[in-house]
Amino acid sequence: DVQAVRAFFETFFDFHCAYARTELAILTDETGFELAISNLSKATEVQYPQDFHIGFVVAEVAQVQALYTHLKEAGYTMKFDLQKAGPNLAFQCLGPDQIPVEVRAALR
Repeated sequence: DVQAVRAFFETFFDFHCAYARTELAILTDETGFELAISNLSKATEVQYPQDFHIGFVVAEVAQVQALYTHLKEAGYTMKFDLQKAGPNLAFQCLGPDQIPVEVRAALR
């Protein structure tokens, strides 16, 4: 569901839609990063490779904690809860269409 995934990244990750049609959305952030979401083949089932995820590195641990809380309160399932992951604080949630999204920041 391209539109649900688009709304997820706009709502929780501050992306803005630069272009959209039913099966495609191109999102950008304030740094100029572009994220393209598509279902050009009109697939009805989504399958990701076992270890696939989209990862975001943020500057501060407080940002990880706030986003974790916001996503939990919105009802998103956590693939793994907020935890120390090597030198980072991280979590991974399942967004729309079960897309795995990880957020982390270095512990200082």
